Amino acid sequence: MKKCWKLRLSRLLLLPLLFITVSTFAQYSKIEKGYYQFPIQPERTNYLAGNMGELRASHFHAGLDIKTNGVEGLNVYAAAEGYVSRIAVSTGGYGNAVYVVHPNGTTTVYAHLQRFNDELAKYVLESQYKQKSFTVNLFPDRGRFKLKKGEVLGYSGNSGSSTGPHLHFEIRDANQEVLDPLRIGFTEIKDKIAPIAERIALKTMNINSRVNGQFGRFEFNLEKRGNEYVITDTIRTAGKIGFEIWAHDKLDGAANKNGVPEIDVYQNQELLFSQRIDSVNFSLQYNIKSLTNYQAEQETRRRYNKLYIDDGNSLGFYNDMKNRGFFYPQQDSIYLFQIIMADAYGNQRRVSFNVKGEKASPTELAQVDRRNHSYLLDNTLQINRKRKDELNNITVYTQQGSHILEPAYSDGEENVYLVDLNKGLPKTIDFGDDQEEIDFIDMIPSEKEHSYLSNSFSAAFGKNTLFDTLYLKARHYVDEDKKIEVLQIGNEVSALRGIVEIELVPLMQYDTLEQFQAYALSNSGNASFVGGNWSEGKIRFAISSFGNFTLMRDLTPPTIKQRASSNGILYFNIDDELSGIKEYEATINGEWLLMNYDSKRKLIWSETLDKSKPLKGDFALTVTDYAGNKKTLTLKL
Repeated sequence: MKKCWKLRLSRLLLLPLLFITVSTFAQYSKIEKGYYQFPIQPERTNYLAGNMGELRASHFHAGLDIKTNGVEGLNVYAAAEGYVSRIAVSTGGYGNAVYVVHPNGTTTVYAHLQRFNDELAKYVLESQYKQKSFTVNLFPDRGRFKLKKGEVLGYSGNSGSSTGPHLHFEIRDANQEVLDPLRIGFTEIKDKIAPIAERIALKTMNINSRVNGQFGRFEFNLEKRGNEYVITDTIRTAGKIGFEIWAHDKLDGAANKNGVPEIDVYQNQELLFSQRIDSVNFSLQYNIKSLTNYQAEQETRRRYNKLYIDDGNSLGFYNDMKNRGFFYPQQDSIYLFQIIMADAYGNQRRVSFNVKGEKASPTELAQVDRRNHSYLLDNTLQINRKRKDELNNITVYTQQGSHILEPAYSDGEENVYLVDLNKGLPKTIDFGDDQEEIDFIDMIPSEKEHSYLSNSFSAAFGKNTLFDTLYLKARHYVDEDKKIEVLQIGNEVSALRGIVEIELVPLMQYDTLEQFQAYALSNSGNASFVGGNWSEGKIRFAISSFGNFTLMRDLTPPTIKQRASSNGILYFNIDDELSGIKEYEATINGEWLLMNYDSKRKLIWSETLDKSKPLKGDFALTVTDYAGNKKTLTLKL
């Protein structure tokens, strides 16, 4: 395999950008050009705060976030002829949203609206009074609200989980797959900027893999040369290797870092990996943790896109490829790699580097990566230990027995040991002159139901809870300094796909059990409400991420602060310091009164069904937190 030696970086830089695989985009070809009108400020240059498939912390972004220059109340137009199929009002999520079905079978979505047009607003208000709820999810009859292309359906806002005024806009196909509006051909959005790469990473995928002689995950800086990025030094590898990239895309006139929809990886001009985020299945939107390196993101705050299909990844973003994108180098061969990124407008950027294959064997390195004393990567526990003159082998004790382990490699000062957890969970490690207890308690398989049970707590995992096998650590103890009990379960860098059901037997004595509920503790010590139900002296609650949990009591009711009234409308600020606002209800002369709610401003305000009648009489407002505490304010209007 010596022929690969000729593929030097200098030659690589002369290769044209010819290797991008062209998507068929079958669903886009069925859409007539000009079918849709831009939904806000049409025929003017607009700017985006977010694009299709952008990698967010918990989900793939669907559709476009269109900037409104920090203002609310801009006309929002129906992108095409159709009828309103759904109207939603919520304190979170999309806030005020309208869904419109079109004759071509697609649905457009308009979210975070300030308000609806008069006809829709009247329908929503009547429905809220009928259901006696601010939050509603309405499905009008098919022919009730017909819209012409360009007709105003509402006004831009900042409702729901929005972090600033903008319009969220989607186009969904008949199967509710979210399409990329930028591929429709809107002229209102300009883009001549190619994607930007920040770093790449190489990760060892099993215990026998190495990057520059070491086990682990290693990031590499990039040098920009013209329109592309390079790594000038050849990277040495052995075993099974995965590539990752930290990158983003920008559009004209905006500083926002958007997602890169197309990424191809070529090994000696042969396609190794191909990813296209040109549509998003809504049911898989939150499976982003299988596409990004969740552990690296938690440790480094950098969101890397995996350029391989890892275990537990069921996303449909990939073309057929060999080895699921993993790289298996042969000893003494040099490989030419190119990562080619492209955006929806066809702007391309390339990252180029050379990789040499070598044999993984015990090695004296110039310097060992100084990780924590023990570091878990997938199914391998890496242990760094100061080197001794004589006793350098260690003994690993598991439930199945024991085995002696030699250093995997060393730099003369520190030895690095690699423990394969598939051979058994280590309980104790004997270093010769001392021992160390390892707190693994169970191996949790993915795609299977599994429960862990101890005297003080149990953890139940569903079939879809995990992306991959989990090597579970947990500890239930009393923090004597803070006088609280703590359930420390799992590792915050381990991703969960679903929930874990916890059942806890208290270690401490509580005067009234039912008043105590579960709270998650942040690293800074802040507590956030989780909840739970008591039965037979045990509390049951569900967690969606690992971390530290405790039992706390909230006996403080919410606060209500009246603000100045305006035009016959009552305004109040409502808040709760610990468990948070669960619900509120207002009445006037004993009759239910709608109170609109903006959770970001902690503001509620009245809206009557009959606006011709002023608010007069006995007013009452009751606010309840998640712990069941209530606060009632009464007024004589």
